[in-house]
Amino acid sequence: MNVEVIVTTLTEAIQAEQFGAKRLELIADMENGGITPSFGTIRNVVEHVSIPVHVMIRPHTHSFHYNEDDVETMLADIGLCRELGVDGIVFGALTQDGAIDERILGEVIKHKGEMTLTYHRAFDASRDLFEAMDVLNEYPEVDILLTSGGANTALEGIETLIALKERAEMTLLPGAGITVETLPILQEHLDVAMVHIGNGVRTNGKLDEGKFKPLLG
Repeated sequence: MNVEVIVTTLTEAIQAEQFGAKRLELIADMENGGITPSFGTIRNVVEHVSIPVHVMIRPHTHSFHYNEDDVETMLADIGLCRELGVDGIVFGALTQDGAIDERILGEVIKHKGEMTLTYHRAFDASRDLFEAMDVLNEYPEVDILLTSGGANTALEGIETLIALKERAEMTLLPGAGITVETLPILQEHLDVAMVHIGNGVRTNGKLDEGKFKPLLG
């Protein structure tokens, strides 16, 4: 099983690659769900690791609904990521009534260049997951969907994840609460090539090589 690991610093990025991660999601403020990391962090991570780096594009954690100032900030950050040679961006936006914000999505698509686009767990906060899936399916530029199936953890959302995978035009990336103990259950019911893990490979907030090994076995 391939593992995408959430990292927040250059040290974590280097460690995660050494421990066997196949892709990184680079963020800041992990405790609150993640925001866009600093320019310096993005640059240094891209320069020091050889595996793909996907950067969170999220200006704040207040909600997934963004105003014009937020959009301007996000597009500027996307431009910086593109210039720095980032492999992909991780983004999501909803309208005030909980639908996929297609206007902002369209702007992001226009600015992302060749970078991979992951639609993040804003999807799980949408008013109707299957309605949201149908909208995202209309955008071939959305390469990956990060989701827990609308539940607190991917294991709790497993039945919905199965249904979403059957409907998805993009790659489904399960995330949230995945651990060494729950991964085998997910693998048994959900045929995916990669999972997204944050705290599941950490002990007391620090990356733990011993937790990587069983996941990669």
